[in-house]
Amino acid sequence: MTLDDPLTGTTTTSRALSFISPTTFGSLLFSLLILILAVSFSRRVLPASSPRRTLLLHTWHAFDFLIHTIFEGAYLYHCFFSYEILPVSAPVSDFPHPASLSTSSSSQPTWLGHKDRAYGAAHSTHPTALLWQEYSHADIRWAGADPTVVSIELLTVLIAGPLAAYICFLLQKSSPSPSERARTWFLMTVLATGEIYGGFMTFAPEWLTGCGSLDTGDRMHLWAYLVFFNGLWIVLPGWVLWVAWVEMKGVFERMESVVEEGGKRRKMR
Repeated sequence: MTLDDPLTGTTTTSRALSFISPTTFGSLLFSLLILILAVSFSRRVLPASSPRRTLLLHTWHAFDFLIHTIFEGAYLYHCFFSYEILPVSAPVSDFPHPASLSTSSSSQPTWLGHKDRAYGAAHSTHPTALLWQEYSHADIRWAGADPTVVSIELLTVLIAGPLAAYICFLLQKSSPSPSERARTWFLMTVLATGEIYGGFMTFAPEWLTGCGSLDTGDRMHLWAYLVFFNGLWIVLPGWVLWVAWVEMKGVFERMESVVEEGGKRRKMR
């Protein structure tokens, strides 16, 4: 599948499959640095005796918080504050300017009611905008202010990000109370479910409409950007749900064992 590049007007087939641009390299390097920061932070704040599972859970939620806050927070900023004033005399097919770059239909709603503005990372030269411009080669919706994507990201940045940070705070406690332990597992379950749901809602509209906004013809775009980076937020939250299930199952089994033991003692009396 080929898509017009919203930034250069060229088609993505003109980009060599094995070519890694400086922006691509910078994006991958920055992601790696955030991961290193999350690992270092977790090792620093957790007791040395912490189980490996706790370390992995803390690292994941710290990484989750940083990605949501820095990367996706920047995306939201550009959707609301980065724009270009476009001429009213533009062709009918381009005016009013649609909210999403994935469609050019003039019948689509305009973003924030401004018919003469085009919002999004594609209309900024800020370094964080360049990161999203690069990712938009794989999914064109992220170059502009796609209503579905922005709606999901508002929940992600404003709720999921702070929630991940709070979970890290709870995991750092050396002697948590039973109430705090229960709250930790409950919130991790809520957040992991939300992450998986958000991923589904991001891509389900594309799957149902033929993936018109996605570039699946370039191996870097398909496997690195679309599959790997988005897959992380399916696989790791899925692992969190599994760990939470094992923990809750163990609690109920211990409770059942205590109840049975108490019943046996009463019978012996």
